[in-house]
Amino acid sequence: MWTDKTHFYAATDCKYLGKPCPAAERMIAKLAEAMTKAKPLTQEDFEITGTSKLDGCPRNCPAQFVASHDRIRLFCGVGEEAPRDGLDRFADAILSRDGTGFAASKLDARPCALMEALPKTAEARQAEQMLAL
Repeated sequence: MWTDKTHFYAATDCKYLGKPCPAAERMIAKLAEAMTKAKPLTQEDFEITGTSKLDGCPRNCPAQFVASHDRIRLFCGVGEEAPRDGLDRFADAILSRDGTGFAASKLDARPCALMEALPKTAEARQAEQMLAL
């Protein structure tokens, strides 16, 4: 887990690298930056989805992403053919405090890593500023 000025991040280790993928970390940070810049110009329900190759990944993994003002998720090692509903349920089971169990064997394509970015609330940013004093 890590943080920047606008988001809290969580990641699983890549099953091939044995640590979070640096290429995926860069991508989710860029998605978070883009969503932060888009927020004043978009509606609350604004969402972008897509697929990409992880530039710099030793395996040149594909990745599926979904980014909204509420949450950004990156699924490494899966392409556009992987149904997002199953990927989200899998991520919820791993990354969410309220997640329920989910059998990975039910996935059509299992990600080799997951990443999630959650925007910081105004209160969280204010608390960080106070701690920095």
